[in-house]
Amino acid sequence: MNAEPTVDPTADLERRLHFLARRLAAAQKRWSLFADGDRVLLGLSGGMDSVMLLHLLVRWRRAAPLDFALAALHVEFPEAQGRAERRRRLQELCDGLDVPLAFAAAEPDPGPPAGARPAHPCFRCAHERRRLLFGHAAQHGCGKLALAHHLDDAAETVLMNLLFKGGLEGLPPRRDFFDGRVALIRPLLLAEKSEIARAAGTLGFPFVPCLCDRAAQGIGSERDHVRAFLSSLGPNARAAKRHLLRVSLAAAEGAARP
Repeated sequence: MNAEPTVDPTADLERRLHFLARRLAAAQKRWSLFADGDRVLLGLSGGMDSVMLLHLLVRWRRAAPLDFALAALHVEFPEAQGRAERRRRLQELCDGLDVPLAFAAAEPDPGPPAGARPAHPCFRCAHERRRLLFGHAAQHGCGKLALAHHLDDAAETVLMNLLFKGGLEGLPPRRDFFDGRVALIRPLLLAEKSEIARAAGTLGFPFVPCLCDRAAQGIGSERDHVRAFLSSLGPNARAAKRHLLRVSLAAAEGAARP
């Protein structure tokens, strides 16, 4: 009886990263996200998407005709459990890839003002992460802040805004802040989550899930419903996600014209 061929995990990871690098190269060609001499700060949550973007940027930097510096920042929340172990894992990951890693502590949730409705926990989390990431980038001279949003994130955001806000706003591939001193970029915007997950499956890294109480209790959100709807489209889901990204970018370009 013939033994099944063994798969080299390192070679499999390289193959998956090579495929994702093609998505990144397409985004670079289309939107010029990186430039020679950039100092890039990566928002490293420890989840699958940001960890894979870290690996991808390290690999792509070796092959790309660009010379840019790369560092990472992990935002810690006081209510999250297992902080010390998470720190150790992320530090080992970045040390192994020769990427400087810093940590920033989020402010405790003060709660809503008297008589006001409490903010959605996901909104507060995102706001606090952005505040610390932008502050760190500006303080350390990083002109680019890279986030790991992908095609699924963009499509879900467009659909949510269309259904619940009546607009076509999505996730732009690049947006400048502070008079152009810091640009938020999304190098994975043309990659599907399933493509990232296939690469992540070869890594063997203990990814960090969302650690808030809402996630722990399994409480759904509007994004969960939109994600389920897109998934229900089956083989048509990929085209639908690409169309949603396309129309949101076209709407943004139209709004930017004088």
